[in-house]
Amino acid sequence: MLGKSAINALLAPALLLISGAALLAVQPSLPLAATVLAPYSPYGMAMVAALLGMWFKRARVVLMAALAAGVHWVLQAFPAFPVDPGSLQIGMDAATDVRLVIYAALSVMVAINAGIIGWMRDCAMWSLAVLSRMLFITAQVAVVVVVWGAGEQAREGANQILHFRLFEKAFDHWSLLPQPAILIGALVLISLLVRALITRSAIDGGMFGALCTIFMALHGVSDPDMAAMLLTLSGVVLSVAVVQDTYRMAFIDELTSLSARRALMMDMDALGSRYTVAMLDVDHFKKFNDTYGHDVGDQVLKLVAARMMQVKGGGRAYRYGGEEFTVLFAGKTAEQALVHLEALRKSIAESRFLLRGEDRPDEKPPAQGPAKRQKAAKAKAKTKARAHKNDAVSVTISIGVAERCDGDQPRETLKAADEALYRAKDGGRNRVSR
Repeated sequence: MLGKSAINALLAPALLLISGAALLAVQPSLPLAATVLAPYSPYGMAMVAALLGMWFKRARVVLMAALAAGVHWVLQAFPAFPVDPGSLQIGMDAATDVRLVIYAALSVMVAINAGIIGWMRDCAMWSLAVLSRMLFITAQVAVVVVVWGAGEQAREGANQILHFRLFEKAFDHWSLLPQPAILIGALVLISLLVRALITRSAIDGGMFGALCTIFMALHGVSDPDMAAMLLTLSGVVLSVAVVQDTYRMAFIDELTSLSARRALMMDMDALGSRYTVAMLDVDHFKKFNDTYGHDVGDQVLKLVAARMMQVKGGGRAYRYGGEEFTVLFAGKTAEQALVHLEALRKSIAESRFLLRGEDRPDEKPPAQGPAKRQKAAKAKAKTKARAHKNDAVSVTISIGVAERCDGDQPRETLKAADEALYRAKDGGRNRVSR
């Protein structure tokens, strides 16, 4: 079953792809304004996506947007591509032969380069990795230009290679796309979809969606305006992906996947006069970190967060910072929220959290002398022994609850909940206090 984050990463591309597929299937008559703008809109949206990618250091978005713009430029430069798949054969006039080679080469190059771009790591725009991809694309264009000018025999040889059929003609009779482009494109699309499902990244979802729309445009090349609209959608897909990814960084806690503190403050500002806030703290968390290490401590925070996501009563969980969490109950009094918070506290206290792997420091320790190294090794051995002995650990939380009073600002209500949290700690921990 798909997780919520995976659905979020693919939802926008899926909706835009459905729109593109509908346009391709119905092929409605475009209004005059859309027809006039169609030749320019792919460049405009590619520019928007590229600027967003550069601003937020998403080199893959910039390269994929440039790829879509390049496809549109080629389709504009050679507008009279064959319409009938059966016409893909050598023996026509020289101009048609050139278009056959250009179209087939473009389709295969898009599949290969989109795969390379989609699987590369995001890095600085002018890094060696990005420059090498740009150089590789330039080299491919140079090869096409050389073949283009080498005469009919060279074009015929290239055409035979680019239209090589691994399967019978029935496999690709429905499209102008040659079999190599269909096969490579399908493999790349599947790999990008799997990557997006694994990483649950909006950028990876955008890579998949953008390539889908580009291939739709290549498939619908017989209608230049429709192809232009589909390539415009590729820029929209990439732009939405960057916005989604930026939202995630700003409002979602990376470790626990809970909404972050900034989202909490915005939600509290947007609520009405009645709501209840609960501040939660993992008991003795510093001691736990000292015993098992920060990696295991992070595991505990994620496990506590997973329990908090299941809180009832309409409560929404947030990570406030460190080992502190918040639950916000919109439209609820403190009395109404207490029963759900007590159930959450009890659920966590009665759980046994299974720890994965061994303790590992976050950073490489500084160089030490023989005596210090020996002492550190003994301490590490004791820690590992404890970790192996206690593969499952118990964790408790303390909770402070406060209801918004008339005239209180969100920060005042949070402060009251924090004071209640300290009362819960002073009262012995593992309890809910008002």
